[in-house]
Amino acid sequence: MFARLCLRLVAAALTLAAFLPQVAQAASDKTQTFPHAIFWRIDKPGTSSSWLFGTAHVADPRVTTLSAPVQKAFDSSDQVYTEIRIDLNMMMDMARAVLRPEGDLLSAHIDDAHYQKLLPELNAREYPEVATRRLYIWAAAMLMMEPKKQPGQLPLDLLLAKMSVEGGKNYSGLETIQEQLSLFQNMPEDKQRAMLYSMLDHQDEYAMQTRQIIDAYVARDLTRIMAVSSQDDPNMSSADQAWFRTWARKDVLTDRNVRFAERLQAPLAKGNAFIAVGAMHLPGPQGLVALLKKAGYTLTPIYDTAQANAK
Repeated sequence: MFARLCLRLVAAALTLAAFLPQVAQAASDKTQTFPHAIFWRIDKPGTSSSWLFGTAHVADPRVTTLSAPVQKAFDSSDQVYTEIRIDLNMMMDMARAVLRPEGDLLSAHIDDAHYQKLLPELNAREYPEVATRRLYIWAAAMLMMEPKKQPGQLPLDLLLAKMSVEGGKNYSGLETIQEQLSLFQNMPEDKQRAMLYSMLDHQDEYAMQTRQIIDAYVARDLTRIMAVSSQDDPNMSSADQAWFRTWARKDVLTDRNVRFAERLQAPLAKGNAFIAVGAMHLPGPQGLVALLKKAGYTLTPIYDTAQANAK
Protein backbone atom coordinates (compact mmCIF):
# COMPACT_ATOMS: atom_id res chain seq x y z
CA MET A 1 0.00 0.00 0.00
CA PHE A 2 2.73 2.48 0.99
CA ALA A 3 4.80 1.67 -2.08
CA ARG A 4 1.79 2.26 -4.34
CA LEU A 5 1.12 5.61 -2.68
CA CYS A 6 4.76 6.61 -3.17
CA LEU A 7 4.54 5.77 -6.86
CA ARG A 8 1.38 7.87 -7.14
CA LEU A 9 3.14 10.80 -5.48
CA VAL A 10 6.09 10.58 -7.87
CA ALA A 11 3.85 10.33 -10.91
CA ALA A 12 1.73 13.20 -9.62
CA ALA A 13 4.76 15.45 -9.11
CA LEU A 14 5.90 14.88 -12.67
CA THR A 15 2.39 15.27 -14.05
CA LEU A 16 1.70 18.54 -12.27
CA ALA A 17 4.87 20.12 -13.57
CA ALA A 18 3.98 19.01 -17.08
CA PHE A 19 0.26 19.71 -17.36
CA LEU A 20 -0.51 22.63 -15.06
CA PRO A 21 -2.18 25.36 -17.16
CA GLN A 22 0.02 28.28 -18.18
CA VAL A 23 3.11 26.04 -18.43
CA ALA A 24 4.25 27.70 -21.63
CA GLN A 25 6.86 29.92 -23.16
CA ALA A 26 6.60 33.69 -23.27
CA ALA A 27 3.75 35.13 -25.31
CA SER A 28 6.14 36.15 -28.08
CA ASP A 29 7.12 32.50 -28.52
CA LYS A 30 3.60 31.29 -29.26
CA THR A 31 3.78 32.14 -32.93
CA GLN A 32 7.01 30.21 -33.44
CA THR A 33 6.82 26.69 -34.81
CA PHE A 34 8.91 23.74 -33.76
CA PRO A 35 9.67 20.54 -35.69
CA HIS A 36 7.26 17.65 -35.15
CA ALA A 37 9.92 15.89 -33.12
CA ILE A 38 10.29 14.89 -29.49
CA PHE A 39 13.48 12.94 -30.18
CA TRP A 40 16.82 14.56 -31.07
CA ARG A 41 20.35 13.36 -31.73
CA ILE A 42 23.07 15.41 -30.01
CA ASP A 43 26.47 15.58 -31.70
CA LYS A 44 29.78 17.31 -31.11
CA PRO A 45 33.11 16.54 -32.79
CA GLY A 46 35.22 14.14 -30.75
CA THR A 47 32.36 12.61 -28.74
CA SER A 48 29.84 9.85 -29.32
CA SER A 49 26.28 10.88 -30.14
CA SER A 50 23.78 11.29 -27.32
CA TRP A 51 20.00 11.51 -27.41
CA LEU A 52 17.38 13.94 -26.09
CA PHE A 53 13.88 12.53 -25.62
CA GLY A 54 10.86 14.63 -24.66
CA THR A 55 8.48 12.70 -22.42
CA ALA A 56 4.89 13.01 -21.28
CA HIS A 57 4.54 12.07 -17.64
CA VAL A 58 1.55 9.78 -18.10
CA ALA A 59 0.75 6.06 -18.35
CA ASP A 60 -1.21 6.19 -21.61
CA PRO A 61 -0.07 3.20 -23.74
CA ARG A 62 0.24 5.49 -26.76
CA VAL A 63 2.94 7.32 -24.80
CA THR A 64 4.66 4.48 -22.95
CA THR A 65 5.13 2.33 -26.06
CA LEU A 66 8.49 3.55 -27.32
CA SER A 67 9.03 3.94 -31.04
CA ALA A 68 11.70 1.76 -32.66
CA PRO A 69 14.29 4.60 -32.99
CA VAL A 70 13.80 5.65 -29.35
CA GLN A 71 13.99 2.07 -28.09
CA LYS A 72 17.15 1.41 -30.10
CA ALA A 73 18.85 4.55 -28.76
CA PHE A 74 17.86 3.71 -25.20
CA ASP A 75 19.09 0.12 -25.46
CA SER A 76 22.47 1.16 -26.85
CA SER A 77 23.09 4.03 -24.39
CA ASP A 78 25.51 3.81 -21.48
CA GLN A 79 23.98 6.62 -19.42
CA VAL A 80 20.35 7.52 -18.75
CA TYR A 81 19.20 10.79 -17.20
CA THR A 82 15.65 11.69 -16.20
CA GLU A 83 14.54 14.92 -14.52
CA ILE A 84 14.96 13.30 -11.11
CA ARG A 85 16.47 9.96 -10.19
CA ILE A 86 13.49 7.80 -9.27
CA ASP A 87 14.38 5.32 -6.54
CA LEU A 88 13.27 4.25 -3.06
CA ASN A 89 15.15 7.03 -1.25
CA MET A 90 13.55 9.64 -3.50
CA MET A 91 10.11 8.15 -2.88
CA MET A 92 10.65 8.27 0.88
CA ASP A 93 11.80 11.88 0.70
CA MET A 94 8.74 12.68 -1.39
CA ALA A 95 6.35 10.97 1.03
CA ARG A 96 7.78 12.97 3.93
CA ALA A 97 7.79 16.28 2.06
CA VAL A 98 4.06 16.30 1.26
CA LEU A 99 2.92 15.92 4.88
CA ARG A 100 2.47 18.72 7.39
CA PRO A 101 3.76 18.36 10.97
CA GLU A 102 1.46 16.55 13.40
CA GLY A 103 -1.37 18.80 14.53
CA ASP A 104 -1.18 21.10 11.50
CA LEU A 105 -4.21 20.07 9.48
CA LEU A 106 -5.05 20.81 5.86
CA SER A 107 -8.62 21.66 6.90
CA ALA A 108 -7.27 24.74 8.68
CA HIS A 109 -5.80 26.07 5.42
CA ILE A 110 -8.66 25.60 2.93
CA ASP A 111 -12.40 26.19 3.23
CA ASP A 112 -14.64 23.37 4.39
CA ALA A 113 -16.56 23.08 1.12
CA HIS A 114 -13.40 22.34 -0.85
CA TYR A 115 -12.01 20.09 1.88
CA GLN A 116 -15.17 17.99 1.79
CA LYS A 117 -14.97 17.86 -2.00
CA LEU A 118 -11.30 16.83 -1.81
CA LEU A 119 -11.74 13.83 0.53
CA PRO A 120 -13.67 11.54 -1.84
CA GLU A 121 -11.53 12.62 -4.78
CA LEU A 122 -8.29 11.56 -3.11
CA ASN A 123 -9.90 8.46 -1.63
CA ALA A 124 -10.80 7.45 -5.19
CA ARG A 125 -7.10 7.82 -5.95
CA GLU A 126 -6.27 5.45 -3.08
CA TYR A 127 -5.05 8.25 -0.80
CA PRO A 128 -6.94 7.84 2.51
CA GLU A 129 -8.27 10.61 4.73
CA VAL A 130 -5.76 9.76 7.46
CA ALA A 131 -3.04 11.01 5.12
CA THR A 132 -5.09 13.63 3.25
CA ARG A 133 -5.75 15.63 6.40
CA ARG A 134 -2.01 16.31 6.80
CA LEU A 135 -1.23 17.22 3.19
CA TYR A 136 0.11 20.57 2.17
CA ILE A 137 -2.23 22.39 -0.22
CA TRP A 138 0.20 22.05 -3.14
CA ALA A 139 0.50 18.32 -2.49
CA ALA A 140 -3.27 17.88 -2.57
CA ALA A 141 -3.35 19.71 -5.90
CA MET A 142 -0.55 17.50 -7.14
CA LEU A 143 -2.50 14.34 -6.31
CA MET A 144 -5.61 15.72 -7.97
CA MET A 145 -3.74 15.61 -11.27
CA GLU A 146 -3.53 11.82 -11.06
CA PRO A 147 -6.41 9.93 -12.72
CA LYS A 148 -8.76 7.99 -10.46
CA LYS A 149 -8.13 4.75 -12.30
CA GLN A 150 -4.71 3.74 -13.51
CA PRO A 151 -4.50 1.88 -16.82
CA GLY A 152 -2.15 -0.69 -15.31
CA GLN A 153 1.29 0.37 -16.44
CA LEU A 154 3.86 2.82 -15.14
CA PRO A 155 4.02 6.43 -16.34
CA LEU A 156 6.70 6.90 -18.97
CA ASP A 157 9.36 8.40 -16.69
CA LEU A 158 8.99 5.64 -14.11
CA LEU A 159 9.11 3.07 -16.89
CA LEU A 160 12.40 4.53 -18.17
CA ALA A 161 13.81 4.47 -14.64
CA LYS A 162 12.82 0.82 -14.25
CA MET A 163 14.32 -0.08 -17.62
CA SER A 164 17.54 1.76 -16.73
CA VAL A 165 18.03 -0.10 -13.46
CA GLU A 166 17.12 -3.48 -14.95
CA GLY A 167 19.44 -2.81 -17.89
CA GLY A 168 22.39 -2.00 -15.62
CA LYS A 169 22.75 1.50 -17.03
CA ASN A 170 24.45 4.41 -15.32
CA TYR A 171 21.22 6.08 -14.21
CA SER A 172 20.91 9.52 -12.61
CA GLY A 173 18.76 12.65 -12.43
CA LEU A 174 19.30 16.23 -13.55
CA GLU A 175 17.87 17.68 -10.35
CA THR A 176 16.97 16.50 -6.87
CA ILE A 177 13.45 15.84 -5.63
CA GLN A 178 13.99 18.76 -3.23
CA GLU A 179 14.74 21.09 -6.13
CA GLN A 180 11.66 19.94 -8.02
CA LEU A 181 9.31 20.14 -5.05
CA SER A 182 10.59 23.60 -4.13
CA LEU A 183 8.66 24.86 -7.17
CA PHE A 184 5.48 24.16 -5.22
CA GLN A 185 6.69 24.45 -1.64
CA ASN A 186 7.78 28.05 -2.23
CA MET A 187 4.47 29.00 -3.81
CA PRO A 188 2.48 31.49 -1.67
CA GLU A 189 -0.38 29.76 0.13
CA ASP A 190 -3.05 31.85 -1.57
CA LYS A 191 -1.73 30.70 -4.96
CA GLN A 192 -1.75 27.10 -3.74
CA ARG A 193 -5.41 27.52 -2.79
CA ALA A 194 -6.25 29.06 -6.16
CA MET A 195 -4.61 26.09 -7.89
CA LEU A 196 -6.34 23.45 -5.76
CA TYR A 197 -9.77 25.11 -5.89
CA SER A 198 -9.59 25.40 -9.67
CA MET A 199 -8.67 21.72 -10.00
CA LEU A 200 -11.48 20.63 -7.70
CA ASP A 201 -14.13 22.82 -9.27
CA HIS A 202 -13.24 22.24 -12.92
CA GLN A 203 -12.03 18.66 -13.20
CA ASP A 204 -13.67 18.05 -16.56
CA GLU A 205 -11.86 21.01 -18.09
CA TYR A 206 -8.50 19.85 -16.76
CA ALA A 207 -9.15 16.32 -18.03
CA MET A 208 -10.01 17.66 -21.48
CA GLN A 209 -6.84 19.75 -21.60
CA THR A 210 -4.76 16.75 -20.58
CA ARG A 211 -6.33 14.67 -23.37
CA GLN A 212 -5.58 17.42 -25.88
CA ILE A 213 -1.96 17.58 -24.75
CA ILE A 214 -1.53 13.81 -24.94
CA ASP A 215 -3.06 13.74 -28.42
CA ALA A 216 -0.65 16.47 -29.52
CA TYR A 217 2.25 14.59 -27.94
CA VAL A 218 1.37 11.40 -29.83
CA ALA A 219 1.36 13.54 -33.01
CA ARG A 220 4.77 14.95 -31.95
CA ASP A 221 3.23 18.43 -32.26
CA LEU A 222 5.01 20.49 -29.61
CA THR A 223 3.72 23.72 -31.14
CA ARG A 224 0.19 22.49 -30.42
CA ILE A 225 1.17 21.46 -26.89
CA MET A 226 2.50 24.97 -26.28
CA ALA A 227 -0.72 26.50 -27.62
CA VAL A 228 -2.97 24.33 -25.44
CA SER A 229 -0.82 24.78 -22.35
CA SER A 230 -0.50 28.54 -22.75
CA GLN A 231 -4.22 29.16 -22.33
CA ASP A 232 -4.98 31.16 -19.20
CA ASP A 233 -7.27 29.56 -16.64
CA PRO A 234 -10.52 31.59 -16.82
CA ASN A 235 -11.54 30.09 -13.48
CA MET A 236 -8.83 32.10 -11.72
CA SER A 237 -8.71 35.83 -11.08
CA SER A 238 -6.71 37.92 -13.53
CA ALA A 239 -4.09 38.49 -10.82
CA ASP A 240 -3.71 34.76 -10.22
CA GLN A 241 -3.54 34.08 -13.96
CA ALA A 242 -0.72 36.60 -14.32
CA TRP A 243 1.15 35.13 -11.35
CA PHE A 244 0.94 31.57 -12.65
CA ARG A 245 1.94 32.67 -16.14
CA THR A 246 5.16 34.22 -14.82
CA TRP A 247 5.81 31.33 -12.42
CA ALA A 248 5.39 28.71 -15.13
CA ARG A 249 7.50 30.53 -17.70
CA LYS A 250 10.38 31.39 -15.37
CA ASP A 251 10.42 28.87 -12.51
CA VAL A 252 8.99 25.76 -14.15
CA LEU A 253 10.65 26.10 -17.55
CA THR A 254 13.36 28.70 -18.16
CA ASP A 255 15.29 28.43 -14.89
CA ARG A 256 15.19 24.65 -14.93
CA ASN A 257 16.19 24.48 -18.60
CA VAL A 258 19.32 26.48 -17.79
CA ARG A 259 20.06 24.14 -14.88
CA PHE A 260 19.49 21.06 -17.03
CA ALA A 261 21.76 22.37 -19.80
CA GLU A 262 24.56 23.11 -17.35
CA ARG A 263 24.33 19.71 -15.68
CA LEU A 264 24.28 17.91 -19.02
CA GLN A 265 27.74 19.12 -20.00
CA ALA A 266 29.58 16.31 -18.19
CA PRO A 267 27.43 13.40 -19.44
CA LEU A 268 27.39 14.81 -22.98
CA ALA A 269 31.20 15.04 -22.91
CA LYS A 270 31.29 11.29 -22.18
CA GLY A 271 28.76 10.63 -24.95
CA ASN A 272 26.26 7.86 -25.56
CA ALA A 273 23.79 9.38 -23.08
CA PHE A 274 20.00 9.08 -23.24
CA ILE A 275 18.34 12.15 -21.69
CA ALA A 276 14.61 12.11 -20.98
CA VAL A 277 12.84 15.26 -19.78
CA GLY A 278 9.31 16.61 -20.15
CA ALA A 279 8.63 17.53 -23.77
CA MET A 280 7.79 21.13 -22.82
CA HIS A 281 11.47 21.62 -21.92
CA LEU A 282 12.53 21.20 -25.56
CA PRO A 283 11.03 24.07 -27.65
CA GLY A 284 11.50 27.84 -27.61
CA PRO A 285 14.48 30.24 -27.45
CA GLN A 286 15.14 29.11 -23.85
CA GLY A 287 14.35 25.46 -24.48
CA LEU A 288 16.92 22.69 -24.15
CA VAL A 289 17.32 22.28 -27.91
CA ALA A 290 18.26 25.96 -28.29
CA LEU A 291 20.44 26.02 -25.17
CA LEU A 292 22.44 22.97 -26.21
CA LYS A 293 22.92 24.43 -29.67
CA LYS A 294 24.32 27.59 -28.03
CA ALA A 295 26.70 25.36 -26.06
CA GLY A 296 28.21 24.11 -29.32
CA TYR A 297 26.23 20.95 -29.98
CA THR A 298 24.48 19.99 -33.19
CA LEU A 299 20.92 18.79 -32.58
CA THR A 300 19.15 16.86 -35.29
CA PRO A 301 15.43 16.05 -35.05
CA ILE A 302 14.55 12.39 -35.45
CA TYR A 303 11.03 11.88 -36.82
CA ASP A 304 10.39 8.66 -34.98
CA THR A 305 6.81 7.86 -36.00
CA ALA A 306 4.93 7.62 -39.28
CA GLN A 307 2.71 10.47 -38.10
CA ALA A 308 5.74 12.70 -37.46
CA ASN A 309 7.36 11.77 -40.75
CA ALA A 310 4.23 12.90 -42.59
CA LYS A 311 4.52 16.45 -41.29
